[in-house]
Amino acid sequence: MREGVALNIRQQSIAEWLQKTQSASIQDLSEQFQVSDETIRRDLRYLAQQGLVEKFHGGVRLNEERTEAPFQRRMREMADAKRLIGIAASALIADKSTVFLDNSSTSCFLARQLALRSGLTVITLSLEVAKILSASGQRHRIILPGGELRVDDQTLIGADAIRFASQFTPNYCIISVAAVSPEHGCMDFDLFETEFKRVMMPLAETVILLADSSKFRKSGLIKVCDLAAFDIMVTEAAPPAIIADQLDHADTSLVIAPGEAGP
Repeated sequence: MREGVALNIRQQSIAEWLQKTQSASIQDLSEQFQVSDETIRRDLRYLAQQGLVEKFHGGVRLNEERTEAPFQRRMREMADAKRLIGIAASALIADKSTVFLDNSSTSCFLARQLALRSGLTVITLSLEVAKILSASGQRHRIILPGGELRVDDQTLIGADAIRFASQFTPNYCIISVAAVSPEHGCMDFDLFETEFKRVMMPLAETVILLADSSKFRKSGLIKVCDLAAFDIMVTEAAPPAIIADQLDHADTSLVIAPGEAGP
């Protein structure tokens, strides 16, 4: 199965729609995207060749190996590693800084560490991150964009959210991704989240990638950016040599969180 395959906008939209619906028929997809059955069949043949979808009698579904885990399950996966990454990343953030945090599970672990501090301004589209930080009382200023609430992961989405956040020039932009590939850089699954990250990263003084070691073995659907886009990457274990070499070539600092992550 190849990583980081090139998809057109409709093919990306089909994959995202299948994440929500679990499965669909040719007719369902044809009506949803207002194209002919034959156009949908061509798209599905290509998606199947890339290992992104599985065909079955009467329909198609997204390949389970390529779907992103539900948010609460992601909070449990690699929890020890994410805790260590959160501790190490917190140490990089100067007092009284302005910080953008994405809606990833790893950002939630970082938020738990930042909640112990005070005086930060945090911009986030994640209600989970905001809830963690607000539990510490009035220690931080928390800024949320407007937009539509995506209930599954408590994320504010939509064009208004991007427009609002793009007004800020934070000291730090801190994100996670679904996969880190030596061939294709940083990969994700969601078009909105990908666009949001692409908008916010150039606005920050320092851009930090949080990536636990499982991300080096995974694949994603949409390319976010190259590793060279980051100033710092924080992980809990040494990355594969090919990724370490790319970081070194890009002059991206590698921070390996101290401590022992659980299995």
